[in-house]
Amino acid sequence: MSDDLTDLQIELLSRALQHGGVLAAPFGHLGEDSLVSDMKEHAAGLEANGLARVWRDDEGGLERIEVTSRGYAALGVR
Repeated sequence: MSDDLTDLQIELLSRALQHGGVLAAPFGHLGEDSLVSDMKEHAAGLEANGLARVWRDDEGGLERIEVTSRGYAALGVR
């Protein structure tokens, strides 16, 4: 696994894997989900590194995060 990934990025990719490689909005429960406040930042980092594809709505809100083959490899999943 890449040392460049933050713990939250690893958690985000792992959550997507639990849902068949695609995580769709809503992404958890506000106030209870540790990722909500930094979700956009971490998703953007994953996208910039080619580890996930990110779909956004017209206002820039996250709609869907899909793990790429590179993302699977970063987590050690084949």
